[in-house]
Amino acid sequence: MKLLAVFATVLLAVNALTDKDQWVAFKQTHGKTYKSLLEERTRFGIFQSNLRKIEEHNAKYDKGEESYFLGVTPFADLTHDEFKDKLRRQIKTKPNVEATLAVFPEGLEVPDSIDWTQKGAVLDVKYQGGCGSCWAFSATGALEGQNAIVNNVKIPLSEQQLLDCSKPYGNDDCEHGGLMSFAFDYVLDKGIEADSSYPYKGIDTPCQYDAKKTVLKIKGYRNVSISEEELKKAVGTVGPVSVAIDADPIQLYSGGILDGLFCTHNLNHGVLAVGYGEEDHLFGKKKFWKVKNSWGKDWGEQGYFRIKRDANNLCGIADKASYPIL
Repeated sequence: MKLLAVFATVLLAVNALTDKDQWVAFKQTHGKTYKSLLEERTRFGIFQSNLRKIEEHNAKYDKGEESYFLGVTPFADLTHDEFKDKLRRQIKTKPNVEATLAVFPEGLEVPDSIDWTQKGAVLDVKYQGGCGSCWAFSATGALEGQNAIVNNVKIPLSEQQLLDCSKPYGNDDCEHGGLMSFAFDYVLDKGIEADSSYPYKGIDTPCQYDAKKTVLKIKGYRNVSISEEELKKAVGTVGPVSVAIDADPIQLYSGGILDGLFCTHNLNHGVLAVGYGEEDHLFGKKKFWKVKNSWGKDWGEQGYFRIKRDANNLCGIADKASYPIL
């Protein structure tokens, strides 16, 4: 009910602003600039179209007809096709055939709900910027989680190192993406530095890895079988798990449980499954996955989103799940 109250307050504030007011605020908040007056007018027209989409959807949410609501995000000046194009090369589709599948024992006790953010195993939400490096943020999230759980060490790890140095393992640059399991292959061989010693720049730079600055090594990693039940076992008993999704529906997501009616299994965004649970709704309980994103704390639910669980592997959330072993 608290979320509904907060949403209602935000909705009233948004409705009190003109399109132009919201446009000015949007540009200031996200540091948006455009090459020409013509481009800005075009972007403003797209922004207005997205505002109408937000208003129409949120009217349904207010009536209990939708389980999530929309808002002005950093991508509100893009058409949906432009947003899809921005995502489409971020995740490699080539499978890692050498990876070992996780095998969980029969009769494994798995909690009904869990949230690793409340257990201190999830570090602050980060921002990948304009680089297609989501896979690196997903990988460091899983590594940071295991480091916190196993070693009780909480150190932000270097996405830039993975971006610069893991190309021989199958990953690519800001334009062509990568895969979390390829990042784990690299860390298995080389280890990884802290973000403080190899900070994120959001552009491709030459590899500057210094083995003397390694703060974490791993023994290996496991891929999870394509099953929400297996993913639940992994998240429920191991910790945060790297996953990939079809992120097309989350361009304007601001809160609630995404139902993903128009989702596919065309995976285009790497994220981190950090928990699961269920929530009361007008038409009954809704099960969800809680997922950490890499689009900053101002996006979604303070950088996180929730997506419907036990819904035929919605948006392909269980298709490419993996986690490191320390």
